[in-house]
Amino acid sequence: MAEKKINGQKPGTRKKTKITLSEFYERELPPLAEVVTFCNNLQFSLYADTTIVKSPEVVFRGVALSRNRLVSEDYLLNFRRSEGDLGVVIGTYNYSLPAATGAAANRDLEESDEDLLPLPPPKNERAPIGAVIRSRRSRRRYSGKPVSLQDLSTLLFHSAGITGRLEAENAPQSAVFGDQPYLDLHAAASGGGLYPVDLFIMALNVEKLPRQAYRYMPKSHALKPVPLTGPLPELTRLAQFLEIQAEKAGFLIGYVYNFFENSRKYGEAGLGFAFIEAGGIAAHVHLLATALGLGSCDVGGFSKRRFERLFNADGVTRHMIHLTVVGKLGDGV
Repeated sequence: MAEKKINGQKPGTRKKTKITLSEFYERELPPLAEVVTFCNNLQFSLYADTTIVKSPEVVFRGVALSRNRLVSEDYLLNFRRSEGDLGVVIGTYNYSLPAATGAAANRDLEESDEDLLPLPPPKNERAPIGAVIRSRRSRRRYSGKPVSLQDLSTLLFHSAGITGRLEAENAPQSAVFGDQPYLDLHAAASGGGLYPVDLFIMALNVEKLPRQAYRYMPKSHALKPVPLTGPLPELTRLAQFLEIQAEKAGFLIGYVYNFFENSRKYGEAGLGFAFIEAGGIAAHVHLLATALGLGSCDVGGFSKRRFERLFNADGVTRHMIHLTVVGKLGDGV
């Protein structure tokens, strides 16, 4: 028996329509969200396994009946599950050995000095910390005026720059590594002083800085251009900025986690420490932006894959985990 076509199409098939991302958010997302919410508007969802779009609410409502799980739930269920697990204890002890200390003391050898763009010396910001904390707000509207390279330098230094040294007491003595090895101390706290989170800058409107992606090199206090592998992506394809005026911002800050920098010591706890570190750096970013008269706002809905391509992170050992927008203040919040 021949299949009956409806409007020239076979049953079960739908015509594909190409629309822009902004059209999808404005026209398609509201009714789609209403339908998905209606289908799962139960104390325990019977449809949790069959709904194509599985929002976190769907997963929670179907938790007693469904095989669905949030990745974060699996992580927490397996996080430090036994006091008898000596893996982290052994890993931590190994990092006290001379070889590990010597490696940590010479991490700056990883920073190539080729193609570096030196940043101007950071300003010694003296704004009262209490007043800055009380006045900090997430700012989504920007003026479109360029951010000075001096302000960018000051913000990066006080967020993730090297602010001190610690003598490496048990590092091996070597003419290659030097006879006075030391560990660099950064502005933001880091589990074990391993600093696995790197900052990348997408310059949008910064004085004397071409529109491009850069990696911040704290040892040199400089920017290293990230090699371009194609045309720069449109901002609307990098994140769901919504009411954030990213097109008028000065720059974006991407936080990239180097998985092996701390997981070798802390195991699965390393991921938790990386998120804590990224939050600490972001807090410094927002406070410095406030002190400098800039606006800043965190963005959760970013395209991890597109940013990783932009920053030349492989998405296997190096992962984009956070995003902040910074710009000159405009009218409104």
